[in-house]
Amino acid sequence: MTMKCSVCNSCATALIYESASDISLTSLCQFQYGKTKIWQCSACGHLFGRELSDTRGYYSTDYRILLDHEDEDQIYEVQADRIVYRIEHQLDTLLSMVDFKNGARFLDYGCAKGAMSKRLIATRPDLQIHLFDVSESYREYWRSFIGHERCAVDDIPEDWKSSFDIVTSFFAMEHIPDPLATARMIRDLLSDGGCFYGIVPDPLGNYADLVVIDHVNHFTQSSLFCLLRQAGFENIHISRDVHRGALVFKASTTGSTSISPTVELEEARTACAFWMSISNRIWVAEDQYADKAAAIYGSGFYGAYIGSLLRRPGNLRCFLDASPFQQGKQLMARPIFAPSALPQDIEVLYVGLNPAFARNIISQMDWIKARNLVVVYLDEGN
Repeated sequence: MTMKCSVCNSCATALIYESASDISLTSLCQFQYGKTKIWQCSACGHLFGRELSDTRGYYSTDYRILLDHEDEDQIYEVQADRIVYRIEHQLDTLLSMVDFKNGARFLDYGCAKGAMSKRLIATRPDLQIHLFDVSESYREYWRSFIGHERCAVDDIPEDWKSSFDIVTSFFAMEHIPDPLATARMIRDLLSDGGCFYGIVPDPLGNYADLVVIDHVNHFTQSSLFCLLRQAGFENIHISRDVHRGALVFKASTTGSTSISPTVELEEARTACAFWMSISNRIWVAEDQYADKAAAIYGSGFYGAYIGSLLRRPGNLRCFLDASPFQQGKQLMARPIFAPSALPQDIEVLYVGLNPAFARNIISQMDWIKARNLVVVYLDEGN
């Protein structure tokens, strides 16, 4: 089956991953029927999946992210005893990389409940902040800090075109079936010399992104550059170093022409091979510790993915998560506890964290050593 690249429209694509299971996971850790498939474009290096059967319906009604509590957020990292949340890190990064002139017109595109903009306006009340999303679910959150005339759902107001100094997009482009059309539309919203700043998952820095079924785009540095260049942007900068597991980009409507990154294909194939090996690794551990009660550290995507693979789910007692916003909830009908509340009968701990950082994170937890737990990682060397 030939699939055209959603970035460069090339037909030089190949299917490089197909899940063994007919059940896939969304970015909200919800189960959805259907195999996860990934194609790779050899022209620009883009990785992409199939569009959801009802994209508009899914995002307008089903996709409700972080709505249980006004201040709910995702953990970015834990520093000693302090939790750093994602919005906090995103704001610090934005302010360090973008020069905001006084009174700048600002649009947060795909803003969800607008937590990022709410934090920004508290820091820079001079900014003329505007919000856009495809779901009405977030309007009640917007009303708490911004006037309705600066908000839009589904359709961009005509008088917004060519008016913004800065447009941002935080973890939205990966969900959009036609990212090039969206990037061109954002280009048209910017005034002369305006800046487009955003963050997308890095599938090669966070392998989980590859198998999230509602992420129809998995941008590499070369494909993200290609997208921005084709949309008419100049002075393009992309970094893998300032936000863990993500690509941070900044581009302008004017400026010098940037040099395209080299198209790398092999690293993505290695990442796909990793996912194809996980099932067997989890099953071997299950067989080895068949008589022991188990828990999963992490109630995000990696943790849910491990839970979906278990052939002896009766051994799974609970999930652990450092986030107070997750504690007290349930995943797969199991309670989510704080790590300090791990039941005494647990002997096996599956680590549902990004393998790139999992060992370093777990090594800092002395309570795991004190409990003499069997620790099972997703990659080799358990």
